[in-house]
Amino acid sequence: MTTTWLCSCGQRGKPTTAKVSIDSEIVDPTKNENGQLSQIHDLSKYIYTDTVYTFSTGKGITIQNSYPKGGMIEPDGTQYIDSSEKRYGFVVFWTRIINETTTPLELNINFPADTFAIFTPPGSYLKLFLPTDTLTYDKLSSFNYGLTGLKSYLDANFNKATMLQKTINPNEEHIFYIAALSHNAGGTARAALILKEQDLYYKFSIAPNDSGTIPCGKIVFKNETGN
Repeated sequence: MTTTWLCSCGQRGKPTTAKVSIDSEIVDPTKNENGQLSQIHDLSKYIYTDTVYTFSTGKGITIQNSYPKGGMIEPDGTQYIDSSEKRYGFVVFWTRIINETTTPLELNINFPADTFAIFTPPGSYLKLFLPTDTLTYDKLSSFNYGLTGLKSYLDANFNKATMLQKTINPNEEHIFYIAALSHNAGGTARAALILKEQDLYYKFSIAPNDSGTIPCGKIVFKNETGN
């Protein structure tokens, strides 16, 4: 039975702040590391959550999570079918992390090869992936945010863990894709990478089929690891 994703965009949510807000050096998100304007076209209309995390040490991180795009892996309506002929709904998000501090941070995210049974329909589950394609702002208006070659990527990584390791220097950012397959659970998909202390979690929901929060990594400041 075909799984359908309803991936509509909406208004940007209000920024929220974790812990205690204190003064810190804030990066201008419209500029790159050379101080030049980035090619950001109406970025706010793609953002589902925009959260500022500030700490007693003066370190601040902004995590922005997008609305979804997808429902299919090709514009012609092709859906993903695995080697056992199971059919999946597909959706892609992006997450943008801005290091608004004076200290480099290490971003580590890992999605295992496991499935996650977080939805209510019997036999339903979720699989998560971290495609390595480079996401640039000019791709935001494109089909699936410009993510291509999905059939071959999903075939190659379906039973593998995918991971992301990245150093984000002070006043720099990193933006990356997060892709998902859902079996037997259709509806309106929403997702967000969230930070609690140093730990990262991915909260995923498909209305009206419930939601779940999945541990997926850490953010560690380099001077706190002795590096």
